[in-house]
Amino acid sequence: MDLLPFFDHQTFRPVYAWLQSTDISWVMNNVRWAWPLCESIHFIGLTLLLGTVGLFDLRLLGFARRIPMAALHRLVPLGVAGFLINAATGFCFLAGTPDQYFINPAFQAKILFFLVAGLNVAAFYLLMFSRVRRVAPGEQAPVFARIIGGLSLCCWIGVMTAGRLLTFYRPMADY
Repeated sequence: MDLLPFFDHQTFRPVYAWLQSTDISWVMNNVRWAWPLCESIHFIGLTLLLGTVGLFDLRLLGFARRIPMAALHRLVPLGVAGFLINAATGFCFLAGTPDQYFINPAFQAKILFFLVAGLNVAAFYLLMFSRVRRVAPGEQAPVFARIIGGLSLCCWIGVMTAGRLLTFYRPMADY
């Protein structure tokens, strides 16, 4: 069962064709070390993203209360850099084998987790950041900020888990 029913081969044939015609696709499929190098860089981006955003989310949830929120928030640009690294290398993977991604339920789950994480971070900065940045060391974040932090952590763990599961999907036609 597809999580996103519009992700099917027929809908995305023009996208597949375009992705497979890119220089990135050629490199990913013809340069011996392109795929493993992108995977290594992707892992570094993931480490930056989850290491910084995850730590900030844990502080929102009440862990390490003695660390000032402002000090942790200064690390968020590293998380954004990690996200950008992952977006770039993820596009390389997608260009390399687009037909293996769009119909893959793990990819669809990854996209859903990513979309919820994006909405969640927007809610945090629109609704809670001004209150959270004033939280002093030792103080607990407001309840809604803790909910946002918990949801963020769950979403990014979901993105990571679904990404790992991508390689295990085989269409029924392969059996």
